Amino acid sequence: MKSSPHYLLKTIFLFSYLLSGALWSVEVSSVLDQKSIGKEIQIFEDSTKLLTINDILDPNHNQKFLPSKDEIPNFGQTNFHYWIKVNFENKSPEYTKRLLEIDYNNIDLVEVYSESNGKFQRTDKTGMMFPFSERKIKNRNFIFSIEMEKGTSKTIYIKLYNSGGLSVPLKIWNEESFFLHYADIQQGLGLYYGVMIVMILYNFFIFLSVKDISYLYYVTYILGFLGLQLTLTGNGFQYLWPNLPEFQRNGFVFFSGFCVASLILFTRRFLNTKENIPYWLDQLLKLFFILQVAQIPFILLFSPEITVKIGLLLFLPVPILIFIAAVISFLNHYRAARFFLLAFTILIGATIVVAFKYLNLISPNILTEYGLYIGSASEVILLSIALADRINIMKEEKEIAQQKAIEMQKILTESYARFVPKDFLANLGKETILDVKLGDQIQKYMAVLFSDIRSFTTLSEQMSPEQNFNFINSYLGRMSPIIQKHNGFIDKFIGDAIMALFERNITDAIFAGVDMQLYLKEYNYHRSKQGYVPIQIGVGIHAGSLMLGTIGAEERLEGTVISDTVNLASRVQNLTKIYGAKIAVTEAAIHAIDDKHIQSLEYRFLDRVRVKGKTKPVSVYEILNGDDPKSLEQKLNTKDLYLEATKAYHSENFPEAKEKFERVAKLFPEDKATQLYLKRLFPATNQGSSLQLGLTEEEE
Repeated sequence: MKSSPHYLLKTIFLFSYLLSGALWSVEVSSVLDQKSIGKEIQIFEDSTKLLTINDILDPNHNQKFLPSKDEIPNFGQTNFHYWIKVNFENKSPEYTKRLLEIDYNNIDLVEVYSESNGKFQRTDKTGMMFPFSERKIKNRNFIFSIEMEKGTSKTIYIKLYNSGGLSVPLKIWNEESFFLHYADIQQGLGLYYGVMIVMILYNFFIFLSVKDISYLYYVTYILGFLGLQLTLTGNGFQYLWPNLPEFQRNGFVFFSGFCVASLILFTRRFLNTKENIPYWLDQLLKLFFILQVAQIPFILLFSPEITVKIGLLLFLPVPILIFIAAVISFLNHYRAARFFLLAFTILIGATIVVAFKYLNLISPNILTEYGLYIGSASEVILLSIALADRINIMKEEKEIAQQKAIEMQKILTESYARFVPKDFLANLGKETILDVKLGDQIQKYMAVLFSDIRSFTTLSEQMSPEQNFNFINSYLGRMSPIIQKHNGFIDKFIGDAIMALFERNITDAIFAGVDMQLYLKEYNYHRSKQGYVPIQIGVGIHAGSLMLGTIGAEERLEGTVISDTVNLASRVQNLTKIYGAKIAVTEAAIHAIDDKHIQSLEYRFLDRVRVKGKTKPVSVYEILNGDDPKSLEQKLNTKDLYLEATKAYHSENFPEAKEKFERVAKLFPEDKATQLYLKRLFPATNQGSSLQLGLTEEEE
C-alpha cells in the first residue's frame, strides 16, 4: 500500500514530537528545591492572535515550536499571543507533585492546557483580565500544580498575552520550598512598604508643622510611587483591589502619571528651577508635567496596548531631565541640590534599568527585578534628608558657629590623643579623651614590656641637652612602630625607658622584644656611620592582672597602670643587666606562649630570684632569639649542660653544679649568667640552703 503525503506528514510529525519530548523535557522528581526551565521549553508566536489549542496541536503549527534560547524569555511590547510548550517526566517510582511558577505577575491572559482522556483541555484561565479571587492558587504570581503518577510523562501548553511588555520566567518548585521562598519575598516587600509608609507619614506631619508645600508634593510623589510598586509587584491586585482587574491593567499608567507629575512639581519647587537652571529646561519640565497629567484620562479612552506604551514613552525622559536639572543646580553651588542629586543618581539608575527591561532592551536580571525597591527606598530616605537640610539652611549662621566649635573640639581631641594612647581609651571603653573622668578604671589580664637603654646616664653626660632630646626622640621613634606592629601600645615613656602593654597575648610582647633587639643592630650601624657609640637595651616582660585607670585631681588627670604585674616586669628588666641577657621574662610569660609559636622561640632558664616587694622567689627565663648569631650559637651549644648545672644548683647539689658550670665557662667564657653562678659557688661550695634561692633582692 502506498503512503499518502498526509500519512507521511503525520509520521514525520509523530517522530518529531517524540524526539522533541526527549530533547526538551523537565524531570519533575529531580527538582528538590527549585529549577528555572526557560531553556527547556518550546515557544510559538501567534501574530494573528486567532489560533486555538486545536490549531496548535495540528502538525502544521506544532512543528513550528522553537526551543527557547533564553533562561528568561522576553517578548517585549509586541502584544502577540505566545504559546509555551513544556514536556514533563516523572522517572521516580512514586507519585510526584510540583508547582510551576510564572515569576511575572503583570500578564493579562494566561491559559493552561493539559491532556486528559487523550484530549487537550483548558485546565486554568487567569491573568489580570480576571478578578484575583478566581485564581486557584492565591499568589501574586501565576502558580500551577503539576501532579504526575510514577513513570509517566505529560505535555502542557500555556497561552500568554499581555498589553504591555511580556517576560516569562518559568520555574519548577518543590511545594515546601516555594512557600518558604514566598514567605521570605513577602517579608522583604513588607519591609519595603513599611519604609515607604513611614516616609509618607513622617513628611506629611512635617508639612502640617512647617507648612512648606515641598513636603506635600513629596508626599504625593511617594504615594504615587508606592501605588506603582503595588501594581508592578501584584500585591495591590492581591490585597487592595482584587475585584478590579481593569484597574490593575491600567495601574501602571495611572500611578506613573500621578507619581511623575508630583515629582516634577517637587523638583521645580525644591531646586528653585526658575533661578538655578536654564529657562528652556524649566519649560520642558512644565511640558512633561502637563503630559503626565493628560495621560491619566487616556485609560478611559484607549486600551492598555496603547496607554502602556504612551506611559513608558512619557515616563523615560523625565528622570533624565530631572537629573540634568539637579546637576546644573549643584554646579551652580545650590546647596539643596547635594542630597537631591545623590538620591536621584541612585533612583535614576534603577529606573532606567527597569524601563529598558520593559522596552526589551536588556534581559531580566537581579537589578531589573529588585533595583526599584532598593533605589526607591534609598531615594525617599535621602530626599527626606534633603528636605530636612533645607530647614537647616535657614539656620545657617548658627550651624557655622556650631561647626567651628565641633572642628575645634576635634582638633583638641586629636591633640590630646598624642598624649593619651587611643588604645588606652579603648580599654577604658571611651571614644575620646573628653569622655574620661577621674577614677575611670578597668581590670584586665595583659602583658607588660619594659625596655631601657643600658648605661644611659653615662651616655647622656657626653651630650648636650639638645643632643639628648634628639637622640631620645630618634630612638623612641624607631621602637614605637615595632611595638604597634605586634599589637601593643605604649602606655608611657619614662625618659629613655618604654612601658608597653599587650592585650591580645604574651607572644606579641615577646616577639616585639625580639624585633626591638634585632632592629637595634641596624640602628647601631647607622649610629656608627655618624660617629656615635652603639647602644644596648634590656627588655623585661611579665604577664598578669592589672588595673588601667585615671589618677590625679579634677583639674589634672593622668592615665596609668597600677599592678604588681607592672612592678615585676620593671624588676625583670633590671635583671637583664645582672645576667647579661637581652630579653628576660617571667615563668608566667613562658607558660603563656601559645603552641603556634613555642617551637620558634629559643629560651633558657636563668634563675629563681626574690625581687624587691616579693617574699617568694620568681623564676626568670632568657629569650635567646634577639641575641647576635655568635652568642646565640654558643648559648644553644651549651644549653643542655647549662640547664643541668642550674638544676643541680637549685637542688643544692653544689659540687655537681660547680663542675658543670666550669665546663660551660670553658666552652663559653663570656656567659655572664654562668660566671654569676660560679661567683656564688667559689666562696663556699656547700653552704646550705641560703644559696638555693639564687639571688636575693636582685643581688643588692
